[in-house]
Amino acid sequence: MIFRVDYSPLAAFYHLQYQHYTDDLEFYTRLARDYGGPVLELGAGTGRVARALARQGVEVWALEPAQQMRKLGARHTQGLGVKWLAGDMRQLKLKRQFPLIIAPFNALMHLYTLDEQDATLEGVQAHLEAGGRFAFDVYNPAHIGLQGVLQHEGSYGQTEVFLHQEHHPTAQALLTHYLVDTLTPTGNLKRQRHTLTQRYYTRYELERWLRAFAFEYRLFGGFHKEPLTPESAVFVFEAWHRR
Repeated sequence: MIFRVDYSPLAAFYHLQYQHYTDDLEFYTRLARDYGGPVLELGAGTGRVARALARQGVEVWALEPAQQMRKLGARHTQGLGVKWLAGDMRQLKLKRQFPLIIAPFNALMHLYTLDEQDATLEGVQAHLEAGGRFAFDVYNPAHIGLQGVLQHEGSYGQTEVFLHQEHHPTAQALLTHYLVDTLTPTGNLKRQRHTLTQRYYTRYELERWLRAFAFEYRLFGGFHKEPLTPESAVFVFEAWHRR
């Protein structure tokens, strides 16, 4: 069973944890330089990737369903010309096409059913310019970590983050439970609990999905276009539509 979550309460924590993640930025900025803007980003979060693209002079349309994520993202991309949109990738209706559509950093892992996945790719197909590219990356499930074991995720100033995961193989789902402990100015310990729900994909499931919607693609095992190997932590796809 997959539990749906409102991600607005996670916005500040999400930004704190991932704002300095840069592994994917060169890959997406290179595509933006090659194919131009505007770039449509699906599941833009708090604007980490949108900010990097906009700083290169690329126009970005940032689609994000969670209100607090958008609010924080707009603040962190202020003055860069990023257009923030309240919307769901499963229901794309933007009345224009784009030379590049991206779904970075496991964004597609928030599509929990086959119908949601198909609706999203149908929308991408309709919004992609002829000759344009659809690029995304998702976690390689071969590297699912320890289950049910409390781990220290990191330290962020006065905040310590711990997590433990649940793996639901029949649903191809990972539930990551975060414990966020913050030392307040008065010396008290404040604990917040958040759950991140992700639906993972196998390699050939993704390939079949793209083929079903008449996409050609290239699959990489990393953001420098290295080949896929058993050690690859991510699946990185660059796809284009056969017309």
